[in-house]
Amino acid sequence: MVPQVSADPAGILDYPRRLRRERLYFAFGGGVGKFGTNFTVFHLNGRPSAIPGSADPGASVHPGTTIWVDCGSGFANHHTPGMDKNLPNRQLLLGFPPSAIFLTHGHEDHIGAVPHLAEVIPPGTPFYASPFTTALLTNRLKDRAIDPARWKFNLIEQNSEHQIGDFNVFTFFMPHSIPQCFSVGLEAQVAGETKRVYFSSDFKLKGTEVRHKVAQIKKFAPVDFLFVDSTGSLHDGETADEKEVDESLEKLILKTKGRIFLTTFSSQVERIKNLVQTAARAGRPIGFLGRSLKAQWEAAFQSKEVAQPLHLMKQPSFTSQNALWLVAGCQADANSSFSRLTHGTMAKIRLKKDDTLIYSASMIPGNEGRIYECLNLAAAEGVHVIGVSGDVRVHASGHGRRGDIEKLIGYLKPRAILPVHGDPLHFTSFLQFISDKKVKVNLTEEHKIYALGDEPEFVESVPDETCLVEPGEVHFEDTIYRERVHMGGQGICIALIAADRFQLNQLSYVGVMSQALTKRIERELFTEAAKIAADVAGVAEASREKKFRDRLGRVHQDLLGRTPYIKIIRAAT
Repeated sequence: MVPQVSADPAGILDYPRRLRRERLYFAFGGGVGKFGTNFTVFHLNGRPSAIPGSADPGASVHPGTTIWVDCGSGFANHHTPGMDKNLPNRQLLLGFPPSAIFLTHGHEDHIGAVPHLAEVIPPGTPFYASPFTTALLTNRLKDRAIDPARWKFNLIEQNSEHQIGDFNVFTFFMPHSIPQCFSVGLEAQVAGETKRVYFSSDFKLKGTEVRHKVAQIKKFAPVDFLFVDSTGSLHDGETADEKEVDESLEKLILKTKGRIFLTTFSSQVERIKNLVQTAARAGRPIGFLGRSLKAQWEAAFQSKEVAQPLHLMKQPSFTSQNALWLVAGCQADANSSFSRLTHGTMAKIRLKKDDTLIYSASMIPGNEGRIYECLNLAAAEGVHVIGVSGDVRVHASGHGRRGDIEKLIGYLKPRAILPVHGDPLHFTSFLQFISDKKVKVNLTEEHKIYALGDEPEFVESVPDETCLVEPGEVHFEDTIYRERVHMGGQGICIALIAADRFQLNQLSYVGVMSQALTKRIERELFTEAAKIAADVAGVAEASREKKFRDRLGRVHQDLLGRTPYIKIIRAAT
């Protein structure tokens, strides 16, 4: 089983009891201010009602109704070396137990936390998701030895309405870059008034999603609050239809000779399905390189998005000179198929001169360096690399641009807008382009609770207990990443000090300087460090090690021009 978030309630605040009754609240456990870890809590606190036998006529029978919208994981970056992923804030996960969970689509940053929450999400909790998202998630749960039957999965196959406690929850299918994505509408009676909230999740307006019905979205208008995807707010116009990409890729494939390798997001099922058909028309065998591509296709078959299971599709021979290979891992993660292919470490197939590599994806901010490294390695082998210059349309985003956002605002006529799914750069851009519209925009933050009255009202902050996942554990100690960054950039100094008295016995360095410099300067460094140890030996135990590190750090800066991480080991003499 994958590492699990503990359900231990120690230190978890009982938020529903702290909040005023008959008010609608929301909080973000991720997905606002940075990309990834999308997790939103909507909570309608219980109406006052008498408990039999209680002298308090306003005692509440139940804590209210809580809806989780999405439950995703976040991405490691250069600030978090060694981390696999992060998960939503544990305070919110445990402090607001869900009455129901709506998963808007199957991207990792929207469903990736669920396999780590087997101890947190109560047995029998109802999930609402499309057939594709359900297939993708339940397959993943089974692979990780978690029985999906512990929860109740309800399929959302059409735009529909569901009664969940005090909420009416509506679903609206929307085009995106993954099959069967939907937005969520919430309607509730709050202090005698009807409140309506529309949560767009990820969306664009052009696409082949047949259940996307603008008339049904307009029928839900006007809304009090529109939570809207801001990812495309940097760009004017509307996001292109996937049909344009399909036509461009078909022309490219038909005129290209030799082997073709194409990397894209594994969840781009519509594009991959079109490529399978294009390959057939071009007389090319098509193969899948990477587990994520195969998992997405299998979920697509189970949910009737594609007609043929993967095991019935004959893989081309690795020696084929005419094959079209689809390659997973377009963000060049370590050990991904794209990374291994371009680095020449894939066991059965290698790039060679006059192959063609099509980069049919976008570069997620922060990943550009390693993606360009892979593309350069391919180019150095004489491979024709297509898709970086932008002169050929080989990709279309799944996120609506400014034109899409403006249209959605026109459909829903919101009283206020809250941008989500973005970072400060996107939120600032959103404010700029929306400034001439007669609608109020409210910027909010994660790890805070807000009440939805006439406008979003800050109520209280929630301790940031973002769950950090590494092999074998979930923890909350972000200091270890600062230490790893420090060690990776500056190296390590190991000071072996006698346990019974603060006397330096040995000083060694790893990854700090060349062996030649070490031989020239190690005696001087040891002498200085030993003097510092003797000076601070009489200092109070609580601050002794810190003073030693601070003073030795200044010596390092003066003599080496760097400040290696100092590890003190107290050893018996």
